[in-house]
Amino acid sequence: MQNRKVCVLCNLKPATKRGIKSQAMVLCASTSYNVEFVEPPEGAAVGERVTFPGFDGEPDDVLNPKKKTLQVDLLHSDKNLVACYNDLPFTTSAGVCKVLSTSDGSIR
Repeated sequence: MQNRKVCVLCNLKPATKRGIKSQAMVLCASTSYNVEFVEPPEGAAVGERVTFPGFDGEPDDVLNPKKKTLQVDLLHSDKNLVACYNDLPFTTSAGVCKVLSTSDGSIR
């Protein structure tokens, strides 16, 4: 992961995992045989917010896992390797976020 850009879900409720406090999750697409990072497009700024066409609201400060506000079963990579929420692409000012080779994978 060193010296590369990845997409991160960073408004999670803090949790301690293996003795380390975590407040974010790196997004990866996976199938039964492959796992790879969701990557922003070339030219996307570090820290830039990913948006989805038609959703203009502000993100929750902290996602509450008990409210199930994010339907993770709707996160996936499509046949064109684009990372999607439902069928809407993860979008930055520089374009859409993609995976290298995992089509039709679930994103977690």
